[in-house]
Amino acid sequence: MSLLRRLLDLLTPYVDDAAPVAESAIRQFADGHGIVLRDDHVQCLTRFGGGKQGRLRIFRWYEGDFDFELLKSVYLDGHPDMALPAGTSYFGSSLTGDAFCLDLNSGKIFAYDEGIKYGKVHESIDGFLFRCLVSVYAEQAFAGKAVERGLAPESLAAFRSAHAQHRMDEASCFMVRYDDNGSPAILAEYYFIDRQLIALYPDSNSRVTHSGGVLGALPS
Repeated sequence: MSLLRRLLDLLTPYVDDAAPVAESAIRQFADGHGIVLRDDHVQCLTRFGGGKQGRLRIFRWYEGDFDFELLKSVYLDGHPDMALPAGTSYFGSSLTGDAFCLDLNSGKIFAYDEGIKYGKVHESIDGFLFRCLVSVYAEQAFAGKAVERGLAPESLAAFRSAHAQHRMDEASCFMVRYDDNGSPAILAEYYFIDRQLIALYPDSNSRVTHSGGVLGALPS
């Protein structure tokens, strides 16, 4: 089991406002409308696709909607603005109007508009969920937190180089972009070093180190 998956298993129990969706209902809708959904997407919808009182707290933090009812409405309405790029399925939308699709082959999440796929936003569904869960439940899940702001870009670059082997796979997220100019700009990436979870935010020149709590259940 990957480190990312282990952390998700430790953080998911803190979510107490989700209303699980029956997997059979999801698959029946997809099959009935000729929609291809990845298994990891189905599992995400099963666990987080409904809320007891509307939008889940993790999605309020993200400022977006990623529920099963929205997915159904996008496919049923067939609005041209929401037409999907080939080889993708609908994943969700932000409250500011960005729409996200899931690449059926790679499992990566991209921004899209009117059938055109643009920049990568998340490396995986697990990475998307991890960012949401860490951002919302850090105070409950971890015992310690240290925040460093105003770090020099050179310092961040040196940290990334020195600890490249500790960067968590598939957990990085990127700024939404609608162009193809170079590599996607990193919004956040995560490292696990000596049982500490370190979040690096290059755009704001900051670093947050979490320690203790559920991290004690992981090997050093």
